[in-house]
Amino acid sequence: MPSRPPFKPGARDDKKKFRPQTPRVAMLNLHRMGSFKYDLREILNAAPMDKTAIPTVVANIIAKASRVSVKETKEYVREIEKLGTIDKIAADDVCTLLDRYSKWR
Repeated sequence: MPSRPPFKPGARDDKKKFRPQTPRVAMLNLHRMGSFKYDLREILNAAPMDKTAIPTVVANIIAKASRVSVKETKEYVREIEKLGTIDKIAADDVCTLLDRYSKWR
């Protein structure tokens, strides 16, 4: 009966599945979510906009920034600015806030 080769730790490392690294994307820092929400609401409450639309805008911004990317979120903010939901000053402040609370992941 043939003998088995001795066990060598790490001998099968070359057979591990290789997963290519995806490029990093700027996203919302989830550890600072409470501060971000507070600052975002302060900006939107100070802006001349419909107060019933604020919770929807806040939820959309947080969802896009935490799941998709900060870049896509800024595009969304510019779109709702063009629609007239928020004014230019508030849109600029929100984009600055997104940069301040972003993290590469």
